[in-house]
Amino acid sequence: MPAQQPSQQPIGETAARFSSLIAGMARPHDVRGLSLKSLHMVLAMRLCALFDAAAQDPVPDLARRYRSIEAACAIHGLVLTIKQVWPEPFMVNRPCCHAMTPDEATLAALVRASRAGNRDAFTAAIAGFVRADRHEALYNATTHAMALLP
Repeated sequence: MPAQQPSQQPIGETAARFSSLIAGMARPHDVRGLSLKSLHMVLAMRLCALFDAAAQDPVPDLARRYRSIEAACAIHGLVLTIKQVWPEPFMVNRPCCHAMTPDEATLAALVRASRAGNRDAFTAAIAGFVRADRHEALYNATTHAMALLP
């Protein structure tokens, strides 16, 4: 008896889904439309990238900004987790830039889903991009950072 193939989406549906995703990424997103916590996370990613380029630890600066060493460590932990699980280098804009990169827009969606406790939306935001076995670590790090961000 031949082995059964797993059911797959029809090619037209898959193509439409990915076309929609690509169109959404091409559309510029503006940080001014973010919630305060999402904005903090996007800016923290940008700052961590600057500190990384300068080979310096971002935690002291984050602790001053958020008035919490614990929050700074949680945010830095999220940054390190993203660097581990993201399939390619996480792209950020300069801290003064209003436009978000597709990676930053995805991070904002993850923060939104995490704050709402919506695990399905969190998974949907990175499905097909971040390997499924890495979702748990990313969800936990995001939820932890959001809980400690003032």
